[in-house]
Amino acid sequence: MKLCGVSLDAAAARSLGAAGDEEKKMAAGKANEIELDFLKLTAQERESLVEIDSSLFGFQRLHEDGARTKALLLKAVSCYDSAILKSEGKVEPEMFCQLGHFNLLLEDYPKALSAYQRYYSLQTDYWKNAAFLYGLGLVYFHYNTFHWAIQAFQDGLYIDPSFSRATEIHMRLGLMFKGNTNYKSSLKHFQLALIDSNPCTLSKYVELCDHLPEIELPRRPH
Repeated sequence: MKLCGVSLDAAAARSLGAAGDEEKKMAAGKANEIELDFLKLTAQERESLVEIDSSLFGFQRLHEDGARTKALLLKAVSCYDSAILKSEGKVEPEMFCQLGHFNLLLEDYPKALSAYQRYYSLQTDYWKNAAFLYGLGLVYFHYNTFHWAIQAFQDGLYIDPSFSRATEIHMRLGLMFKGNTNYKSSLKHFQLALIDSNPCTLSKYVELCDHLPEIELPRRPH
């Protein structure tokens, strides 16, 4: 069928082509805006952010001697949030994981949990990421949702027994099992923490361990 000498099929094709071009332009515009958001971070800052994950929690004292790191994390969170908003959430899952780490270190637990949950829902093999499981466990631990914290920590140790913060995990597992009156499991994890020479943020672990009934624990190596 023709209308004013132009077939409807041809008109429809042009209309779709124009719409397609417009969509491409809009997508390109959004991509440019997102790129500009990340360009607010210098090359050195982006390189520094690659090294930052949940394992720094408790060791990076942002309120004391880490003002520069805190400023970088706040800047990164702002850039990531803006990029995710403009992309309507259609970004690589790893971005949500990193955003979770940044918010965790800033002790913004609601935002950390939200970002980690987005990563969990998008990344099919999230269970291979020990830093993610550790960060998620720390958030659950903060909210006293011990069932989920125990699961996340145990999964993290399972996939990476030599994880750099294994001591932190064992101490928290010991505390949670102790709270559940599962003293056998509590003792096991406290012992594993105490024989590990790596530093631990829970400085009062000795007093905590002493509260276990009728249990004698080994001394932590210096």
